[in-house]
Amino acid sequence: MGFYLDIAFSNNFYIFELYNKSRWENNTKLLLYISFAVLITSSIVAFLSYIFAFNMVIGRAILLFYSMFSILLLFAWRKLFVNVFSKSEYLKEKVLLIGDGAIVNDINSIVKTYKIIPYDLKIIRNYSENPGTDCVSDSISFQSLFDIVVDNKFNTIVVACSLNDFPLLRKWLFDMKFSGIAIYDALYFYEALSAKIPIDSIKDSWFLFHNQGKKFNPFLYSRIKRIVDILLSLCGIIILSPLMLIIGLAIKLSSKGTIFFKQERLGQNEKPFTILKFRTMIVNAEKDGPKWSNKNDSRVTKVGRPLRKCRFDELPQLFNILKGEMSFIGTRPIRKYFAEKLAKDIPYYRLRFIIKPGLTGWAQVQGRYFDNNEEQKEKLEYDLFYIQNQSLFFDLFIVLKTVSTVLFGKGQ
Repeated sequence: MGFYLDIAFSNNFYIFELYNKSRWENNTKLLLYISFAVLITSSIVAFLSYIFAFNMVIGRAILLFYSMFSILLLFAWRKLFVNVFSKSEYLKEKVLLIGDGAIVNDINSIVKTYKIIPYDLKIIRNYSENPGTDCVSDSISFQSLFDIVVDNKFNTIVVACSLNDFPLLRKWLFDMKFSGIAIYDALYFYEALSAKIPIDSIKDSWFLFHNQGKKFNPFLYSRIKRIVDILLSLCGIIILSPLMLIIGLAIKLSSKGTIFFKQERLGQNEKPFTILKFRTMIVNAEKDGPKWSNKNDSRVTKVGRPLRKCRFDELPQLFNILKGEMSFIGTRPIRKYFAEKLAKDIPYYRLRFIIKPGLTGWAQVQGRYFDNNEEQKEKLEYDLFYIQNQSLFFDLFIVLKTVSTVLFGKGQ
């Protein structure tokens, strides 16, 4: 029973984003989300105990007391963490960032709003080495880097400059590495903070040789993923067929046009395929030419709007998944018109076609639309992060995030 409880709690807490510290700031919402998560978990556990442990009876009073106690304890712990532990100097990650440029500015912006770990960040932008001395000219002081680190109690150093140009810095970093201080490359640090890849700050060699310690899209992973796709798409089609029938009838009765929307999209290795969706827009929605869909798109029908909000318009893509044209998790399929246009403006854009397109993906669970070229560039950064870090655990996490995204009506 303890195993069921742990799994149910973890999944529901992910879905209600209770591991996200930004959710802890509003007391009313926090209490509401914890209550939902605990009550749903208690219901699941009660159901499973009835099915698998029918000889064990859980009284209603005990279940109610357990739920109320859990809600109050979880709420109190999170408020205690936010107001006491997260503000403690002991828990702060003291980071020294050495270098300048766009990547440094991006890291600085992320750290200011980072909710998971409190960072105390200092930046040496104009790092220089004076020949014949062991001192550094910087914005903090004129002293050795080792003294700067010791005096300010930095426990992490992030490097955003070429070590070939600074031999003294290279020597100091080796010394500090072996004294227990964490040393990170700026690109890796940015990737770990943001869960996306900074395409403006990397070179071709990074894409070719990054994560060489891991097998890229290994054989076993791809086979397991395909088996899961087949089983889940078959189950989904069978179980959801009544719902899809009702949706089709509602579309047919509410507006002119076909029930299904068919369009050519680019799949893995840019191979074209026909995607299936429930039609959510008016007929001739693109009479003035192709354009991005957005959050308040006037072309969306009355029935189409709630379908898009809860993502039910995507259900026919279960057939695309069953055929092997798509997967449950991947990059979203895009039209050739937009792909060719974006590939001209965004570096490395065609790398997103390395894998199969997905029903959902890492970019889709970020909680917003990407409805212009600049935001499509950021979307690609999330897509490339997924491509470089594919795993079954990451896929499971995206599934849980997708449920949360649908539940709270966020994202694309």
